[in-house]
Amino acid sequence: MNLVKKSLSDQIYEIIKKDILMGRIAFGDNLVNRDLKERFDVSSTPVRDAIHRLYADGLIESIEQTGAKVISFTLPFALDVNEILMYIVKSGMESSFRKGNQRGMVKDLQEIMKHQIECIGSDAYFDYDYKFHKTFVEYSGNSRLIKLFNEYNVLHEVLVRSFIDPKNGVERELKSIKKHNEIIEAIEAEDLQKAVQLNEEHYKLAEILFKENL
Repeated sequence: MNLVKKSLSDQIYEIIKKDILMGRIAFGDNLVNRDLKERFDVSSTPVRDAIHRLYADGLIESIEQTGAKVISFTLPFALDVNEILMYIVKSGMESSFRKGNQRGMVKDLQEIMKHQIECIGSDAYFDYDYKFHKTFVEYSGNSRLIKLFNEYNVLHEVLVRSFIDPKNGVERELKSIKKHNEIIEAIEAEDLQKAVQLNEEHYKLAEILFKENL
């Protein structure tokens, strides 16, 4: 594979990350440095850098001299990730409300929702789902919270993508869209308690998905 001779490690990182997200690289798979060097036609340095970034994301569970191992998921682990992410978003909501950022949030969320609805059934749907939830954290203005959100959302997205059945995937996405709209309405009404409750219900859908498949 030919890569642009700029930021090789960034390109390799994004490609491998996408392969994991899309299930082309499975949970528990071993990534062999030699194979990656041959695949991307690069030296060991950009491969090593990309692997370490994936490790920082939580997608790699161990690194050895010859390569690395993709994380293996268990039900307790998946439920922990789901719960932590739910509380991160909850904290973002509460902080944003305290700072009086509801109007800006609503405007941004509505714009994101327009695009997400257009992307139902496609890969881009997940990108807008990520942006929807990240909005609450971004409006909190807490850089540490944003970093945590990004870390756990990657793991969460891998799980959700892996276990959604194409036969009822669109149905699940429509349920998620409905919950998103309800959250926006609660924020417009400046009802923080309702928004938090709806956020918990939203992540409950993912919890059910994980319990059905792990």
